[in-house]
Amino acid sequence: MRVLLFWIMASIALLGCSDLNDPNDAIIAKSHMGFNSKTVTVNGLQFRYVEKGSGELMLFLHGFPYFSESWYKLLHGFGDQYHSVAPDNRGYGYTEKPTEIADYRLEVLVSDVISLISKLSPEKPVILVGHDWGAGLAWATAQTRPELIKKLIIINGVPPNAFLKVLDRSLLQRERSDYIGKLDGWLAKLMFAIKGPDMIWQGVSRLHESGDVDDNFKQAFLEAWEQPDAAQSAINWYTANFPEFDNIQDKDYWPSKDARVTVPSLLIWSKDDPAFTQDAFEIIPEYVDDLTIKVIDTSSHVPFLDHFEEVFSYMSDFINK
Repeated sequence: MRVLLFWIMASIALLGCSDLNDPNDAIIAKSHMGFNSKTVTVNGLQFRYVEKGSGELMLFLHGFPYFSESWYKLLHGFGDQYHSVAPDNRGYGYTEKPTEIADYRLEVLVSDVISLISKLSPEKPVILVGHDWGAGLAWATAQTRPELIKKLIIINGVPPNAFLKVLDRSLLQRERSDYIGKLDGWLAKLMFAIKGPDMIWQGVSRLHESGDVDDNFKQAFLEAWEQPDAAQSAINWYTANFPEFDNIQDKDYWPSKDARVTVPSLLIWSKDDPAFTQDAFEIIPEYVDDLTIKVIDTSSHVPFLDHFEEVFSYMSDFINK
């Protein structure tokens, strides 16, 4: 566990290389994974997304340290039935990267999701899928704009207001999350300066070693993290939304401490996910009215990549019921 947190802390340091591709060129980069790659303007920023299929929108939101094409297995899996779309989130990959920390507050990030849904599916509610940070956005979108969502699917993620409550009272979850306060420290910046995006890759390289992702995925991953300011933008997500743990009670929870999810929701949870404690898992039903839970016996944080068949089956059953 400590090794994983070490890699997370070390890999997300400041990236400021001026000799990389021009950001305007990077945004229109082609997909390495066989998808259509497009851009759309949302909240004044140019977002890059990949897509497959047509029809009802199925929108996938990634977490750290991933990017749009990390969803490639599920995009291919559902692309024959749905308009499957995965954006690079604000500040990630080939999407634009504002520099102010306030531009990464949860309410701003959720407004990106709302605007994406409004642009890509203006007439019909969508199937919204989220993992990790993307799960936080998906939960919060459902709390604030339930009419936009037909069904919600979460993979290893906790509603942000619930997670803050857990951090306020669980010493074990604080230990699991102690890397958050170190992300913008000198050690992470130093280690990233020495080895660059390869440091971030170390945190997920086991997927490549086990054959769960291929060389095309590795190339796409590294190029996404080579984009100017990608690492600092990812840091800003944490800085903008997590106070010091001892000050959580004073934080202005958004949208509120008691905000609930009312749309039909599926939670796919890794039994031994290294990022979350049992406390975090057990609190989720307190915030969701209509919740189906499927637990996978794994320590993987990304079962949609290394337990794909199981995840795909759970998702398909939930969507079709």
